Amino acid sequence: MSTRLVPATEHSAAAASGGRLAIAAFILVAAACAHTPTAGRADPAGRIHGYVEASRVTDFCPDQATRRDDERCIVTRGFDYAKGITVVRTLDPSGRVIQTDYPPGADLSLTPAEQARVEALVRADPRTGPLVNRPEVMFWDSGFVMREANDRLCGAGSRCVRAIAADDQGNNVILHSVVDLRADRVVYPFYTPSVGRIAGKHQER
Repeated sequence: MSTRLVPATEHSAAAASGGRLAIAAFILVAAACAHTPTAGRADPAGRIHGYVEASRVTDFCPDQATRRDDERCIVTRGFDYAKGITVVRTLDPSGRVIQTDYPPGADLSLTPAEQARVEALVRADPRTGPLVNRPEVMFWDSGFVMREANDRLCGAGSRCVRAIAADDQGNNVILHSVVDLRADRVVYPFYTPSVGRIAGKHQER
């Protein structure tokens, strides 16, 4: 997974250097990930719909023992926005789906279309836009999926993603928000990663 920085159109004076240390580990994990994403389908307003495939890899077939050594299956992983679930499909060498699984709580890397939508929503939100819509601000690319069982906005069925913006060439974190792509909105404009909770005064009502 790439960790390149995407230039934003603005900058903020509200620096939060502590947040930089709290989320540095996320970048290390993201850098170790590798996937081949495909673009999701979006409506004219940019909202993501339908099934979005996040990765596609070659693997041994479930019935590999009955196949030739050079025959391999394809395993795809994606998110179904209509149902709010992760879908894992296994296709045989001819492309026929032979197995479908729905692993609960599975997190998937963002596709470029999803990443772009996260950034667009943070830019458009009146609570966060003034902080990020400046030339000096960059968004950390890749996104970090967030799902917490007891969270009313980012529990089962959500597609919540942490959005991190920084200035000083990406070194100084100024904003950490959470976007639910399935709801197509910023659900937590000001997230506090150091404690894993939302600051009460900033929590969405």
